[in-house]
Order: sequence, then C-alpha cells, then structure tokens
Amino acid sequence: MVKIGLAPMAGYTDRAFRTVCSKWGADFVFSEMVSTKGFLMGSLKTVDLLPFPEEGNVAVQIFGNETEELSKAAEILSERYSWIDLNAGCPVKKVVRKGAGGGLLRDLAKFREIVRAVRKSVKCKFSVKTRLGWNKNDVVEIYRILVEEGVDEVFIHARTVVQGFSGKANWKSLSVLDKKIPTFVSGDIFTPENAKEALEESGCQGILVARGAIGRPWIFKQIRDFLQHGTYSEPSLKDILATLNEHIDLLIKEKGERGAAKEIRKFLAGYTKGLEGARRFRDEAMKIEDICNLKQAIYKFFVRKAEKISF
Repeated sequence: MVKIGLAPMAGYTDRAFRTVCSKWGADFVFSEMVSTKGFLMGSLKTVDLLPFPEEGNVAVQIFGNETEELSKAAEILSERYSWIDLNAGCPVKKVVRKGAGGGLLRDLAKFREIVRAVRKSVKCKFSVKTRLGWNKNDVVEIYRILVEEGVDEVFIHARTVVQGFSGKANWKSLSVLDKKIPTFVSGDIFTPENAKEALEESGCQGILVARGAIGRPWIFKQIRDFLQHGTYSEPSLKDILATLNEHIDLLIKEKGERGAAKEIRKFLAGYTKGLEGARRFRDEAMKIEDICNLKQAIYKFFVRKAEKISF
C-alpha cells in the first residue's frame, strides 16, 4: 500500500496541524526543522518544536552543517524518539547560507561524511529528505550515497535547491533510481491527480504532501481514495468547519488564545478555498485578535453557506 505523509514545513507542521492531518489519513508526519545547535544549547524555542512522546508516527527532522554537532544531537534524540530525519533539502536562504539544509548538497563528499556519522549515531529509523541536487540534477549520486550509507528511507523533492519552488517539480527524474530502499516523491502535489501522476512518473513507493495540505488536511484521504477507487469527494461544509474548529482548539492548547488567533490565519486560505466571499472574509479575519470573536466570525461565514450545520 502506498504511504502518504505530511512533509516538514517550518512554521506550519506544529503539533496542532500534525494532529489534524493524521486524523484525515496522513500515514506519518514530520516535526518542524529542529536546529541541532539550538537543541544542544538547550534553546527552549528549539525544544518546543519536538513532538510529544504520545504522538504517533512522527519523524524528528534535524538540520545543521557540522558533522559532530549533527551526530551528537541525533544520538541524544534517537534515545527519545523512534525516527530521526536529516534535512538536506531546505532552500531557504538563511539556512543554506550557513551550509545547512539544501546547502549540504554543495559538497557531496561532505554530505556523505555527515550522513555516515549520523547513521552511526542513530539507533532508530533514520531517513533523509533531500532534493535533486544543488544547482543541477545529481540525484543518482545523492541516492547512491544514501543507500551505501545505510539510510532507511529517502524523501526527494523533485527540484534542485537553487530552484527553490520555481518551475515544475521533475517527478520523472526519479524514475532512474533503483529504489533499493523506500523512496518517496515530493513537490507540486496539490491534488489527488497530482499524486497519482507523481507516483507513475517517479516510480516511487510513497508520497510526501507539503503545501497542498495547508488548510486542506483532507487531501490525505482524497489521495488514498483516488489511488484505491479512482474517485474522491470534497469534504462537506460541516466537516470543514469541524476540522477548522478542532485545529483552533489544538492551537489554543499549544499557544494560548492570542497565539492561536494569529497562527490560524496562515491556514484560512486553504480552509475557505473556493467558497463564495472567502477573500472578503479572510481580510476581515486577519484583523480579529480575540479568539472567541474569530471563532464566531468563522461560524457565521460557514452558516451563510449552508442552512443546516450542527456540531
């Protein structure tokens, strides 16, 4: 069976969103990127990104650029968690400028050294999320390194680091890989149709959904339905409202009422996509700081779309 996961996204894949996506069918999820330097220094902001022990199938994703630092942090974390992932694909300038994330792909010899060291330190499942290469397609060499160094799973965003999110993800470029270990395709998966095409073109065993899940966590169920039955349905207004309310309540527990009101804003475009009057509603919602008033505004917006919505 094809596995479908939620990709790591800084500022998005916190505990609240991971929980919502898991309930809608994500087989596994990732934490936000955890700085190994921050973790080893005891930064509370960094530690707060770590999953709760009771969370389900979640990968703790680490990033950094120093072999010893990455190795030590991975060793400590692997004693607490069952899955460690190394970020070797983030294209954000402030990350790659320090040689971390996608910056690791600038020097594949150094990249191999880091992967080898982390693999030796991690006693649990170890995966790597990467890209096609730094500024050109080196995916065959990158994949060979990962297989030879004993990585358990590989997640590949089908763009180079320099591309960022421009252009179109080149799923077909992954078809040349021998898939000796479970390999997942990522990039430009916004619909169930995208997911099916990405699997067919890449020959991968699984899918990683990133931006396509923001405010639309039901995409995991839709992809599963489409792959298994060739069809899928859109969630009802009642289901969308219930999910949005649950998301807000989870954020309140994590970040407090004021924090929740601010955090949920980045998800509203997805939750209201395609609904009449959504843009005007979002413009108004962005100005609401009181969480009770925001929930009331959300309720009124959805009630206007349907005569009967019950909780």
